[in-house]
Amino acid sequence: MAAARARESRRPDALFDDPLAAAFAGREGFAWLEGLELSRLWGGPGLYIVIRTRFFDDFLLSSCLSTGARQIVLLAAGMDARAFRISWPPQTRLYELDRPEVLAAKGTVIDRTGARPACERHAIGADLGGHPSWSEALLEAGYEVREPSVWLVEGLLFYMSEGVVHQILDAVSALAAPGSRLGADLVNEDLLRSPTMWPLLSTFAWRGLVGCFGTNHPEALFFEHGWESQAIQPGEQGANYGRWPYPVARREVPNVPRIFLVRARRRGGRMG
Repeated sequence: MAAARARESRRPDALFDDPLAAAFAGREGFAWLEGLELSRLWGGPGLYIVIRTRFFDDFLLSSCLSTGARQIVLLAAGMDARAFRISWPPQTRLYELDRPEVLAAKGTVIDRTGARPACERHAIGADLGGHPSWSEALLEAGYEVREPSVWLVEGLLFYMSEGVVHQILDAVSALAAPGSRLGADLVNEDLLRSPTMWPLLSTFAWRGLVGCFGTNHPEALFFEHGWESQAIQPGEQGANYGRWPYPVARREVPNVPRIFLVRARRRGGRMG
């Protein structure tokens, strides 16, 4: 993921600039990206990562500016550098949650580069795989449930079982005040079953990244947990940026592998 962001940042027409991405990726990251892109499905995963990154960059910042929320929560933050590269409004508090070893490796790179965050950054080591203790850790770090918040669940739900997906969304809903925002990406069930996806999914599985969860009805999934949502496919209006060269099948066409980028609003209040 970091390698794809680093490569994009070098383009003269880059959709974003991530000066930490190359350091986060290292040689292994670039080598793995090149191997994955041999599939060329949808232009290789790098194209999707670029679209997804810009989509959620815009979502996070616009949500802050339009709602006044100053609490940002990134679940499974990984090597995300948004705390450093986005021009956050004053008094923004950004909470990054991921496994302790991931955040430790990330911290080593940050210390080496001397990068300074553009907000108040909190790194919280926690296991998100169905363990509710991450909610407690977030609260202990200063998160305030009565204030509006903006959440991002990026690159996570795909790897979780259905039961754990519901646990995560339950926990987020319990912590998000009415009117808060949530961004997430997920795939549909057809993608997990599609023979055209097997080479890519097998490569992920070989690295221990087994795809488990998909849904053909993302809006219904989030509504069940208290969110009004809109699911957009890469390439559709609002998730194209002049980069997606492939036709996008309409939602009513059956048996089509799909990726969804979701923007959601917590029910129970009004937002700007």
